[in-house]
Amino acid sequence: MKKHNQLLVATAALGLFVASCGTGVKKTPGGIEYIVHKSGSGAQLKLGDTALLNVTQRINDSLLGDSRKMVGAPIPVLVAKAQNKYDLMEGIALLHEGDSATFVIPWDSLPAQERPPFGKKGDKLKITFAVEGKYSAAAQKEKDEKLIKEYLEKNKINATKNAEGVYVAVTQEGTGGTPNPGDTVYVHYTGKLTTGKVFDSSQDSTMRPGMPLEPIKFPIGRGFVIKGWDAGLSGLKKGSKATLVIPSVLAYGLQGSPPVIPSNSILVFDVQLVDIKPGAPAPAAPVAPAAPAPVKK
Repeated sequence: MKKHNQLLVATAALGLFVASCGTGVKKTPGGIEYIVHKSGSGAQLKLGDTALLNVTQRINDSLLGDSRKMVGAPIPVLVAKAQNKYDLMEGIALLHEGDSATFVIPWDSLPAQERPPFGKKGDKLKITFAVEGKYSAAAQKEKDEKLIKEYLEKNKINATKNAEGVYVAVTQEGTGGTPNPGDTVYVHYTGKLTTGKVFDSSQDSTMRPGMPLEPIKFPIGRGFVIKGWDAGLSGLKKGSKATLVIPSVLAYGLQGSPPVIPSNSILVFDVQLVDIKPGAPAPAAPVAPAAPAPVKK
C-alpha cells in the first residue's frame, strides 16, 4: 500500500469526476467499499496492464484533486498485485475498460504514517477511477506512423525512415564521418510538437532566459538523451542540418514531459550537428575463461 496509496491517495494531483448515479455499494475481497457509476463494455484489467485512468480524489465531499485538470490527460497506472488490505490496486484490478467507480477508505483505517495530513478520525477518502483504456506500445507505434506520414505530407518534408524508426530529412549535408558511440556531439536544436508549438530551443533566449545560447553537448549512444536523438543524430555528418521526426515511443512516450510535452507526443527537431569530438570506446565485454580440457583416463 505504501507504494500505491501514496501515489493514488496522498498526492492531490490525482483526481476524477464522481458521478452521481451509483449502482449500490460493493466490497473488494479485501474489504474496500466501492460504487460503480458506469459499467464499461471493454475487457477487465489484469496484472501487467497499463491502465489509462482519470482520477479524482476527495475527502468526504471536498475535492482535493482532479487529474484531468491537473495533468490534462489520463494517468498511466501499471496494474500490480495488491500488497495489503487497503491497497487500491485490488480495486483497480476489478474494473473494465470504460468503467467508472469510487472507492471509499476510512481515513483512520490507514497506518498513521500513510494518512494524508488533511484528514481526521471519521473522515472518508473517496478515490474515483474512470478507465479510459489500456496502453499498447504496438497500437501507439501504428498510430504514430500514420500521424507522421500525414505530417510529412502536409508540411512537404522529404524524410527517410532510418533503421531505428526516426524520420530524417537532411537540409544541409555536412562533411566528414558520422559520430561513433561515445563521441561527444555538439548540437543546436529547436524542438516542437506536430502542432507547430515550440517547447525548447538552444538558439532562442526567450525559451532559456539567462542561459547562454550555445549547443548542447553529450556523448552519443549512451542514453543521455531520448532514444530518437541518439538514433537520428548518429547518421549525420559534422556540419549537417536536418529535421528529425521522432515517434512518441522513441521520445517521452506515454509519460510525456509535463507540462510542455503531452503524453504520446510525436516530436519534431530542427538540428545542426555543430561538432564531433572523439570519445572513449565502449569497454569490451569480458571474455569468459575457456573450459578446461577433459582429463584423459
